[in-house]
Amino acid sequence: MLKTIRNAWKIEELRKKILFTLFIILLYRIGNAVPVPYVNVALLQEYFSQLQNTVLGLYNVMSGGAFSSATIFALSIQPYINASIIMQLLCIAIPALERMQKEGGEEGRKKIASITRYATVGIALLQGFAYYMLIRNNGYLEQSGVWEAIVIIMTFMAGSALIMWLGEQITEFGIGNGISIILFASIVSRFPNSIINMFSNLAAGS
Repeated sequence: MLKTIRNAWKIEELRKKILFTLFIILLYRIGNAVPVPYVNVALLQEYFSQLQNTVLGLYNVMSGGAFSSATIFALSIQPYINASIIMQLLCIAIPALERMQKEGGEEGRKKIASITRYATVGIALLQGFAYYMLIRNNGYLEQSGVWEAIVIIMTFMAGSALIMWLGEQITEFGIGNGISIILFASIVSRFPNSIINMFSNLAAGS
């Protein structure tokens, strides 16, 4: 494996793609550390520490911990994944979309991709609103009002759209499928904390 990496690094084109991919991952991790305004992050993290074995805990793992910190990338790539699944089902259920996908060639695929992007934004808006309501109803907002709600929800939506764009940049100019790379980076980023927690629990006898 190391020999393969060394050989790939010697090829200038591959080296540029590797560096570009690493740069996008770095940007993604930076975004995961920037919280949205008006949220009491400390109380929110304490709340999520009790939900590790729930669906929300799994969502937090897939977001690389961004979900429990209410960062700008809190929704991660879930809206895009949901939109892609919905589009695949619709392409089977709606003949016009099926023809566009199978017979439209490159132009048809571009239209499907464009519809998926719009669907991603719509789903991110709904999920952003749901997450805002979760935060508000549990009293984790430092300020509560219409303006604060708009800022938080739109930030979540914009962050999800930006992740989708970053993934597309990796796919086009980097290495591999961008969305898969970002998901992989999110999950791997949780490994250090998981290992530390594991040893802490062992030391405590739990």
